[in-house]
Order: sequence, then C-alpha cells, then structure tokens
Amino acid sequence: MNHIDYHLDHDGIAFVTWNVANVPVNIMNETTMPEFFETMQKAISDKDVKGIVINSAKHDFISGGDLKWFLNYNKSKEDCFDMFMETHKNMRAIETCGKPVVAAINGMALGGGCEIALNCHHRIMTNHPKNRIGLVECSVGLFPGAGGTQRYLRLIGIQKTIQYITQSKKLSATQALKEGLVDAICTPEEDINAMAKKWILEQGNHVQPWDVKGFKIPDTPMGVGQVSGRTEFFSVSNAMAYKTTHGNMPHIKNALSAIYYGAGCGIDKGLEVEAGYFVSTLFSKETKNIIRAGFVFIGDAAKGKSKPEGFEIQKTNTVGIIGAGMMGAGIAYVSAKAGIHVILNDVTLEAAHKGIAYIKNQENKKLAKGRTTEDKIKKLMGLISPSDSLNDMSDCDFIIEAVFENEALKNKITQETEAVIAAPVIYATNTSTIPISQLAKASKRPQQFIGLHFFSPVEKMQLVEVIVGEQTNDKTLAIAMDFVTQIRKIPIVVNDGRGFFTSRVFGKYVNEGISMLSEGIPPAVIENIAKKTGMPIGPLAISDEVNLKLMLLIMSEAPQLSPHEKALQQTINTIVNTHQRTGKKEGKGFYEYPANQKKHLWNEWATIYPINASFNEEEIGKRLLFSMVIDAYKCLDSGVLKEAKDADVGSILGLGFPIHTGGVLSYIDYVGGVEFEKYSQFLARTHGERFALPDSLKKRIAEADGGRVFYEF
Repeated sequence: MNHIDYHLDHDGIAFVTWNVANVPVNIMNETTMPEFFETMQKAISDKDVKGIVINSAKHDFISGGDLKWFLNYNKSKEDCFDMFMETHKNMRAIETCGKPVVAAINGMALGGGCEIALNCHHRIMTNHPKNRIGLVECSVGLFPGAGGTQRYLRLIGIQKTIQYITQSKKLSATQALKEGLVDAICTPEEDINAMAKKWILEQGNHVQPWDVKGFKIPDTPMGVGQVSGRTEFFSVSNAMAYKTTHGNMPHIKNALSAIYYGAGCGIDKGLEVEAGYFVSTLFSKETKNIIRAGFVFIGDAAKGKSKPEGFEIQKTNTVGIIGAGMMGAGIAYVSAKAGIHVILNDVTLEAAHKGIAYIKNQENKKLAKGRTTEDKIKKLMGLISPSDSLNDMSDCDFIIEAVFENEALKNKITQETEAVIAAPVIYATNTSTIPISQLAKASKRPQQFIGLHFFSPVEKMQLVEVIVGEQTNDKTLAIAMDFVTQIRKIPIVVNDGRGFFTSRVFGKYVNEGISMLSEGIPPAVIENIAKKTGMPIGPLAISDEVNLKLMLLIMSEAPQLSPHEKALQQTINTIVNTHQRTGKKEGKGFYEYPANQKKHLWNEWATIYPINASFNEEEIGKRLLFSMVIDAYKCLDSGVLKEAKDADVGSILGLGFPIHTGGVLSYIDYVGGVEFEKYSQFLARTHGERFALPDSLKKRIAEADGGRVFYEF
C-alpha cells in the first residue's frame, strides 16, 4: 500500500506527495517514514531531477507523528536511539543532496510535519485563517525529535526557540513568514505547487544556512555564543520552567537541555544530542501518562465514544436555556458558537439581556485582540434570542435548565417547561450537587430527564459530566452526548449520586487542606505543596472560591457524615461563625482580598491553629492526592463511573489533577500499586480510615503482582 506518491514532470521537477491511505490526515510512523525517505532517495539519485517539491494530497500538509505508535513503542532505548539517528541521517541527506527541495505547505504542518518542512531549502505556506505551523510536541508530553529543536534554534534563535517549543506555539502563515519559518506565502486560490516549481527553476538554492561556513545562531541574547553567556541565559530559563512545572514534566527539562547543548555545537552533533534527550523523554512514565490520558483518552471522550450504540447522530437546531446567569449565558455562548439557535430565558427580559451582554463582552475582548471580527460577532449574536416566557421554549429540540441550586425552584421550572415543549424533547438540568433521580421526580417523562454538569466559566472549561438518573434511557443519553460533542465539549458519563464524580472527589481535596490547617500546618505550606504536586490551585484558595457558607450548607444536607467530616464541619463552622471568614465573595476567607491589590493569606491563622513544626512535605502532598484517588476508586467500585479512563479524563479536565500522573486512577500505576497500598496504610494509621483502601482495590493490586493495576500499556 503506497502512502507517498511520486511524479516527475517534463521540466525535471519531482513531486513527492504525502497521501497516507485510509486516514483523513498524513501521519508519520514506522511505515510512512521509510517510504518517504525511499521516495526522496529515488528523486535525489535520479540525474534527470532538477529539484523536489514535497506536498500533500490531503487538506493539510503533515499532521505529525502517530502518538499511539509512540505510546505502544516496545523496543529498547538503544533501538529507539538508532531509529532516530537513522531519521536524522536521512533528513540530512535531503538537505545536503545538492538539489533544491521545497515544502508546499497547503494546510496544517504541526510537530513532525513542521520538522519535515524545516528540512527543506524553501518553504511556501498557504495563508488560510485555519492554517498553522509549529512544533507542538510539548503539549502531548514530548518535544521535537526529528530535528525541530536544532533547526528552530538556527532559524529563529535561542529565546524564541525555547518560548515557541515549550509553549507549543502554532503560527499563522503571516507570523511564520515574519519569523523566517517560511520563505513565502500564497492565497488559497494560488497554485502553491506551481510557485514551488517556479522557485526551483528560477532560484533553486540547495544549501541550508547552517551548512554555510561561519554560520552563527541568530538573535543570541545576553552574549550567548560564549559559554558563560549561554549558561547564564539557560539558568534563568530552567528556573522559569521549574516555577511552572515543579520538575514534574521531564519533556520540558529535556527540551531545554537539547536546545542548550545544541547551541554550542554543529548541526550534526546537535541532532545526536536531541535524539538522546528525546529517547529519554519517550521512555519516561510521565510522557506515557500524558499521551495516554491527554491524547488517547481525552481524544476518545471528545469524539463521544461512550455514547450508547445503535443511535444515529442527532443534531440540535434550537436549544432552550433557562437561566441567564453566568452559567446559563456561558452555555448559550458555546451553543451559539457551534451554530445552534439559542432561546435564552430568564424571569425578565432585562435579566435575559444581561446574559446576552456577558456574551457580547467576551466577544469584544476577542475583537480587541484581533481574534474575531465585527461580522462574526454580529452573526453569533444573531443566533441568540432573549426570552421572559417559557412558552418560547415550544419549538426547541433540546432544553437545559441552568438556574441556581434550589431543588424547589428547579422542580417548578421542570413542570412548567414540560407543559409547553414537544413530547420527544430531552430535558437536561445543570446541577453540581442535587441527585438527578431526585430532580426527575418532578418530571412527567423521567426517562427523558438527564443531568449536564457544566463547569465555570463554560466557555473555557472543556468537561461536561453527563449524569444518568435511575430512569434515564439510552436514547436520552445518546442525544445528550450528541449535544455535548456538537458544542465541542468533552463528555464523561456518570451515574447518579450526591456530588456525582468531580464535585464529590474534589471535595476530598478541599477537605484535606482545611483539616491540615486545623492541625497547625501553615497555610502557605499547604498551598505551595499542592501546586508542587501539580495541582493548579491550592485547596484553601479553591475553598474561598466555593465559599465556606455554601460548603456548610452542602454538608448539612448530606444524609450521613463520617467522623472526619463531622470534625471538619465543626472546623468550618468555627471559621465562618466565630471568625466571620467566609470566602472571596465577602473579601475575607482563608485569604484576604484587599481592593485593587493582590490577594494574600490571612496572617492570623497561627493564632487560631498554632503551628505544628513537625509536618512532612511528602506526607502533605500524598494526603492531598491520595484523598482524591481513593474516593475516585470508590466511585468506580460503586458504579458511579463505568470505566477508569472516565475518572482520569474527568479529574484532569474538571479538577486539574496532575496530567503527568495520567489522572486520578492512573496515579496508582504512576506510584506503583504496591507502594500506593503501603503508603495508604501509613496514612490510615496516622490520619484515619478515610485513607484505607477498599478490599476490591487491594485485590486488584494483588492480582497485578507488581504490574500495572489499571492499564496494560
């Protein structure tokens, strides 16, 4: 099966065309790359070939490496290193072949696709709004391994190379032209292949800048070029990277090392250095976790692969959203962006218009940054209609209720809305705490009643928990999943239960942080160690966001509290009612929120909870993460979740659980099942039964016999 087409025209120009069979995009793997190099060698060795154009028969140029192949790579490190050195040898043969080679970049050229383009003597890119070029490997736990670090370095200099690679920056055609990553751009209407041929025949340079004697890396900052200057600059870069990653992301550290050492040697030695660091990265457990969870699991969830089988895709044309507050307005926003007509309802037209104003404000911010146009905003806003009557919902084909967390109010709206909508219409409630089966009691059609738990702000948060009630049928679930993927969100399916999955598990993290404060652990230590583990925000800061009064209310409605939760309830009650500290909204919680100043931790906590200087940093980090991991397993064990991968996806996207661990249940494999059980036993002895493992998890770990507990690869 051919993946690379070859054509030699009458002017002696060879066209090497990527056209990978049976997939929508061109990908680089153990099959396509040897075929590409073999085809290139055919053109190079043919004396009738004057020049070569590398192009694509698909909508995009080359999308990069096959991540599933990387994930399942099962050969030795030595074999892997040899493979990449062979790749470098073949790519160097292309750029030193004595014939001009042009990349005709008609669409996306990301990751390895960008590296193949950089390997060419001339690059032309189609200037289309969606087209991008860039080295994006760091976004999936890798870094460029086909020469990207070294060729970026020699094209745009050290500073931008570090920035663009570690941030996985994608550049438009005009940006790439300005930076020197491409040499020319053309309109979508122009014949890019004809332009490539014309350049070969009229100019036809076949020497890369770095192969010219006396070449120096451009724009070297702080006198880099001398060892001392380079060392000083990279020391700062390493410190900045550590501040962001806390040393949890080996791919970032290794990328910086490849750039650092590559800056001090020639291209061939630099490529060898890159290969060594890339292999080290690929074989790290952190990279495997990021690829598996961040690409495979989240990618499958985004495609709605948990949708029940046997149901055709059902598009929503008009959605009715009840409640125009920040949550309802956010849902309306993302629905309209997906091209769905929205009826945004509230008790008054003024309230509905406030929700619409929120959307317009978000778009105006994008306009100011040049990320949209007046015409696009006008078209988007035209899809949203304000409403103050539930009768306006009569022609909707999907309903979402998004009023605040009050069961009586939600029940009233359910009954009034069902009286006017068509019988087949699905009714979804957005709630984070109230059981769906309980809310469905107000419905005449509980089989068509479902929960959609969006996260705030809706326009930024990707995850949606699709919550199945006791009577929700598969057709309803299928239609709800279709809606979530239609608005470009990522669904996980959760069975009913108080707090569902994310709210319940995240509550354990928050609770543990407050418990530590009451034990005399300094609040700054709690918050900093939480971030050091990889969490984006500390438990005390998030408690302020949630509000301690609301936490007390939720605890008071819980059917049964454990001894630890009762003690925690008393702690929060003291903080709220004795010390009058409730959260960010009131300007004083665990933090102080002075007007027009940066928030800071209240400095009086030590007078309430005297400092216990015997704390252990590792133990604090483990307590915060183990509390979530053990409860997530209980969700899986009790049927709240169907699959472990849903816990991983939900924890990464909904909780900010450290992605380098692979997610909340992959964390057990990250630590190692035996070690995880051993440490949980220690925590259970020292801090209570909440850290004791369920017998089924102990059995699972024992059966793994030192191997992976949840995933084979």
